[in-house]
Amino acid sequence: MALLAKIALISGHTQLLLGLGLYFVGPWFEQLTSNTAEVMKTAELRWFAVEHIAANLVGLVLITIGNSKFKKASDAEGKDKAVLVFFGLGLLLIASRIPWERLF
Repeated sequence: MALLAKIALISGHTQLLLGLGLYFVGPWFEQLTSNTAEVMKTAELRWFAVEHIAANLVGLVLITIGNSKFKKASDAEGKDKAVLVFFGLGLLLIASRIPWERLF
């Protein structure tokens, strides 16, 4: 279980770095810095510029907290609970912000 928790944490932080790189070179960031009011009025641009990144950051914070609680828990039940609650909520939040309609 410890290996899977570490792999989830590392892959989440790697995805964060790649995502932030794409975020700051993407077209919505240029539009956000030049015309914020227009971006906030357009649902798709607002989704990419604000909602997508905010939800994924909160999801990754939950996974990081879960990893910390997993390492600090002394018994197996505490470790399982930390993984189930924090990793589950974090991954659910991240999965909810994937642009599924663009994938298919």
